[in-house]
Amino acid sequence: MGLKRLTVIALGILLSGCHKRPQATVVVPEPLPPRPPEVVHVVVPVAAPVPIPLDVPASLPVPAGAALFEQAVLAAIQDYENYLQSVPNGDRTDQVLFHVGMAYVLRTKPPANWTRATASLRRLVNEHPDSPLRPEATLILSLRSRADQLAKDAKATSEIVLELNTELERLKKIDADRRKRP
Repeated sequence: MGLKRLTVIALGILLSGCHKRPQATVVVPEPLPPRPPEVVHVVVPVAAPVPIPLDVPASLPVPAGAALFEQAVLAAIQDYENYLQSVPNGDRTDQVLFHVGMAYVLRTKPPANWTRATASLRRLVNEHPDSPLRPEATLILSLRSRADQLAKDAKATSEIVLELNTELERLKKIDADRRKRP
């Protein structure tokens, strides 16, 4: 029931007592129960296996001005790495670790280096538990881990489907050979 309706009812009750009018009974309808969700059944035909890309894309599409961007990314990586070597425990080490990790992910030539990006982000998470960048680093690491697991699962599923199709073809041949016999 809405707040406005309750306010109107409360005002009506208060006013009816002030003027000594006979009180009227107000019937408030019960709210309607929520509709049950509709169930939709979908039939998906099974066909021959479709090749599934097994690797998570290593890089983003190459935008206009890509060469200049790549130079900037590579320079940033070099500068961040120099900072980490020169000032390993600086007051901005967490920020540098985050930025170097992202720079490794954003580069396209050479392709993204998730191994180095992951190492940098893990270092941030492990060595800087109070960093405001820790939740973002943890999320990126979690998403990458999930993407890697999904890629492995897709590969395993694809292999199983291929094996099942091979077995199905073998059984069809056996069945066809049996039907040919008199």
